[in-house]
Amino acid sequence: MTAADGAHGGDERARLASANGQADIAQKKAEPEANPEDDGRIQLGHALEARASDIAQMVLETWEAGKSESYADDRVRQDVLRFVVSGTQQVTHYLITGTRPTPEQVRSQSTPGRAAANESVSLGDLTKLYLYWRDANLGIVREEAQRIGLGGPALALAEATVRAGSDSALVRVAKQFDSRRKELQAQLAEEQARLAHQALHDPLTGLPNRVFFLERLSQAVDAATRRSIRSAVLFVDIDRFKAINDVAGHAVGDQLIVGVAGRLRDMLRPGDTVARLGGDEFVILCENLLDAQSEAIGIAERICTVMVKPFSSAHTELFTSASIGIAFVKPGDDPHVLVARADSAMYMAKQRGRSRWEIYHPDFDERTTRRAELINGLHRAVERAELVLHYQPVKDLGTGAVVAMEALVRWQHPALGIVAPTEFIPLAEETGLIVEIGRWVLTEACTQCAAWRADGYDTVDVAVNVSGRQLDDAEFAQDVERVLAATGLPASALSIEVTESVIVTEGSVGHEVLEELQRIGVSLAIDDFGIGYSSLSYLAKLPVHSLKVDRTFIAGLGTAQDSSIVAAMVELAHKLGLEVVAEGVETELELEQLRQANCDEAQGFLLGRPAPLINLRESGAMRDEIADAEIVKG
Repeated sequence: MTAADGAHGGDERARLASANGQADIAQKKAEPEANPEDDGRIQLGHALEARASDIAQMVLETWEAGKSESYADDRVRQDVLRFVVSGTQQVTHYLITGTRPTPEQVRSQSTPGRAAANESVSLGDLTKLYLYWRDANLGIVREEAQRIGLGGPALALAEATVRAGSDSALVRVAKQFDSRRKELQAQLAEEQARLAHQALHDPLTGLPNRVFFLERLSQAVDAATRRSIRSAVLFVDIDRFKAINDVAGHAVGDQLIVGVAGRLRDMLRPGDTVARLGGDEFVILCENLLDAQSEAIGIAERICTVMVKPFSSAHTELFTSASIGIAFVKPGDDPHVLVARADSAMYMAKQRGRSRWEIYHPDFDERTTRRAELINGLHRAVERAELVLHYQPVKDLGTGAVVAMEALVRWQHPALGIVAPTEFIPLAEETGLIVEIGRWVLTEACTQCAAWRADGYDTVDVAVNVSGRQLDDAEFAQDVERVLAATGLPASALSIEVTESVIVTEGSVGHEVLEELQRIGVSLAIDDFGIGYSSLSYLAKLPVHSLKVDRTFIAGLGTAQDSSIVAAMVELAHKLGLEVVAEGVETELELEQLRQANCDEAQGFLLGRPAPLINLRESGAMRDEIADAEIVKG
């Protein structure tokens, strides 16, 4: 190796030594200088971590001793333990590593805030828990710092970390409670709106109800008083709704009500108010009318026209109509009185034929008052023994003998006097009181029939009229059987009369009951035959024994056409094995025509007016007729 090589090698060694020295310096600069504060923080972190379970137990015991409410669910207790441990772990993690927990770690912490959010823990007890946790951690930090011999900045940092954790947790809980509060307030507002709507609207149709309507009507009265604005009230009632409800069922009836509500809503002006008062009753307020009477009548006529169109329901069509009463709003009117006036006019429309309108007249008030008085009195008529039975003889046209007595109920009202059946029977049907009245009539008629048969009139039966509502009762046949057993009357001596309209209008109502009556041995007669548009072949499928031809056919006897109709009716009935009874016979000509037509039996004023049984006995009418019959037979 040359001197030059030696010199060159020396330079290279010097260069490498210098480079290594610089690297050492750089490495020393890169390494952090030892910080006594960090060492103290880390030591406290590990010391606190070792005491985490002690802290959890201490907080739980303190909290359970100081909470204001009792929580039986063990999940709350476990939730508290998880919170205390998790919160302490977050503090120790920061003290040991110097890094704060991520937001995800904070959110994932299992805290009692969840229990509080689902209403398990009260806010007061939850706040106590966080404060107990804070105080327990501060106490342990100070104990460990004293044990280790630390103080100053390290202890201050540890205490600040504990307080910050407690404060941030309390803020999170407050936010949870605020969120829950807002959620509950929204639910409360929604429920209040629903209840307010429910309080003012009909649940079936969604239309305004009586309360809503009366409020609007009160405003219309004020407008009439202050600004002379003209308005009208229309009371709308669905005709024959009960029959539809009874035959098709209440579900179909509800569908009909909804359909009616829809048609009324669609045909009225935007400013009009239609409400459902209940059942099949609707009421309409038409405001801002120029010619009040003409416009109100026009609206009523449109309603009548629309309501006769068929309603579709359950693969079938329902037909009905509407009766309407009209009352006009005047300054100072009472809204309740206005509705009552329109209601009164509506009932007058029903009495005059249905599917029409009537304008209120003060004369209607007397009728309305009487109607209310009759309905009120009917509730106690049976209890107060105000009902009596009159009997009308039914005679055999071949022998002249009395073969039956039809029981006809009369009402002796204590204040109004004798009330005609045509007036109170429809009210009894409407209110459902006909069931109780019918039960009394059946019992009384069977009792008296058993008595007169025991007195020697053992060939005279009794006929009792029965309503569709009675036949709707599945227990009706059993009621009849019990009455027969109690009175000792043979079933063959009782005839149940049902109007043809009940059989036809109400479809299959009572058919099972009729078959049960046949099993018992009671006979069945179709009353008012000829006005219900049923066919004889249809009636022949029922357990029917006789037909009672309506007075409208008998009154025409004497003309060739009417006589031929009755004769054909009798002949066809006989071919079907049915007996025929003529109702309402009042002249000798009618009686002779019926005999020529081979009618079996008849009743009417000519043959005997309805009278109390004691009058018939005292007059000797029953015995005289039997005597005459014996002479004829002899």
